[in-house]
Amino acid sequence: MSVNKQLRDQIRYEFAGTFVRDRVVVDVASGTGMGTHVMRSLGAKACIGLERDQPSLRHAASTYSDCTFVCCDAMRLCLPDEAVDVLVSLETIEHFADPAQFVAECKRVLRPGGLMICSTPNHTVYRWGGPNPFHVREMTVNEFLDLFKNLFTDVQLYGQCQVTYPAYVFKGILLAFLEHLHVLQRRTPARTFTEAPVEIGSSHPECEVKPYVARALVKPTYLVVVARKPLGFQ
Repeated sequence: MSVNKQLRDQIRYEFAGTFVRDRVVVDVASGTGMGTHVMRSLGAKACIGLERDQPSLRHAASTYSDCTFVCCDAMRLCLPDEAVDVLVSLETIEHFADPAQFVAECKRVLRPGGLMICSTPNHTVYRWGGPNPFHVREMTVNEFLDLFKNLFTDVQLYGQCQVTYPAYVFKGILLAFLEHLHVLQRRTPARTFTEAPVEIGSSHPECEVKPYVARALVKPTYLVVVARKPLGFQ
C-alpha cells in the first residue's frame, strides 16, 4: 500500500465524519483517539471514545480535550439504550468470535434512525497479505453485509484501497514463498502513541472510500458499511 496505516485510518474517519454533523457520536474501540478527534473537528455535537486498552486511553484523554474517553469493553457497551445518534466502529469487528452479537449491541445504543458505520478488512483480498494473529474472523463481502441486513435498514456498502486483484494475489503468493524459504520475514509495525491527524481533507485518491462495485479484476482491501437503525418497532 502506498498509504500508511495512520493515514488510511484517518481517511476512514473523515468519511465517517460526513455523517456526524450536530450529532452525538460514539467511537467504539477508539484507540489513541485520533479518529474520535477527527469526527469532533468535522462537526459532531459530542464525541465519546470507548476503549479498554489503558495506555491508549490515557494517551487519548491527555491529547484530545475536545472529546470524552471512557474505559469500556466493546461487547458490553457502557451506554444506555438509544443513547447516541451515530456509532462508529472501524477495524474492530474482525477481532470478535461473535460479530453478530457485537452488531446487535451497537444497535442497542443507537437511537431510532441512528447510523452505524463499521469497517473491516475484505478477507478475499486481505488474506493474501499473510495472516494477522489479532484477527479472529475476517469476512467476505456477503458475510459482512449479512450481519447488518437483518438488524438495520438502508444498508450501504463502500470500499477502500482498491487493488488489481490478480497482481495482488500473485504478490501475496510470491511473498509467502519467500517467507517459506526464509528469504523474507514480514514485520509487524511497532506500536506508537505519537500519531496525530494530518491535515484534514487532504486528497488521497488511491485510498478514498468509494461506493462498492462488484468487479472481478479490481477489489477493495477494506469494506465499510453505513447502516440505519429502523424507526419505531421494526
